[in-house]
Amino acid sequence: MHLIELLFQKNQLSGRKHVTPLGWVLFGIGVLFVGALIFGWYRQITGNVNMLEPNSSIALAEVVETAEPATPQNPHANNEAPNWTFRIVKTPLGVDAVEAPPEVTKAVLSDFDAALDGWDAHKFDLDYLKAHASDFFSGRQLTRMQGMLDWMQQEKHAVALHEYELLPLGRSVQYAPNGTQAVVIEYIAAGKTYEYDLKTRAQLDEQEIPDRIVMTEMSYDSSASRWKISRIALSMDLQTKKVFWQDR
Repeated sequence: MHLIELLFQKNQLSGRKHVTPLGWVLFGIGVLFVGALIFGWYRQITGNVNMLEPNSSIALAEVVETAEPATPQNPHANNEAPNWTFRIVKTPLGVDAVEAPPEVTKAVLSDFDAALDGWDAHKFDLDYLKAHASDFFSGRQLTRMQGMLDWMQQEKHAVALHEYELLPLGRSVQYAPNGTQAVVIEYIAAGKTYEYDLKTRAQLDEQEIPDRIVMTEMSYDSSASRWKISRIALSMDLQTKKVFWQDR
């Protein structure tokens, strides 16, 4: 019997065709399959948006001067908090955000640049980087950088961290309510990255990268009185929203 005859039967009296029970079952399966595809597509689209939603230590909503200020607070609940006063403000979207004094933001960005520039300045001196990695990195990122140093030593390669240019959007800093964490949000222009031969210092393994947004968490080290890079929270293609790296 042909497949079409399994799905449709002809009424001998009227000559009309009608769907068989098997046909209705296959039709139902097809509807469920199409529905699953649509649901999967919806989850993919909304998932790309949800990846940018703020968590306990990341807030993407911009704080503007017209935001409604609340009562100033000071993060002195524990001895690890830096001695600066912050306040919770309402963004135009109605989201709570932490506003820090300008000098704090200046210190965050200064220590962030110092960490990347310090690495790049000594990228061919692995012994120096191993000895001073903890001066610029902490937490998860310190462990990852130490692992990268081991790889560089094994492969005889060097890697730069700060060889990129920012888009006109530039960068901003958002703070966690605990006063000890901040996220540097950078909008980085498309370009190329390189690995270098550790001995000849020649450029190797050229790789093109698109316009992207990178979110880097900074944690305050009270014993060192400086901010350190504690993890790369997110790296994402700015146009396609493709996520290259995400650390939850």
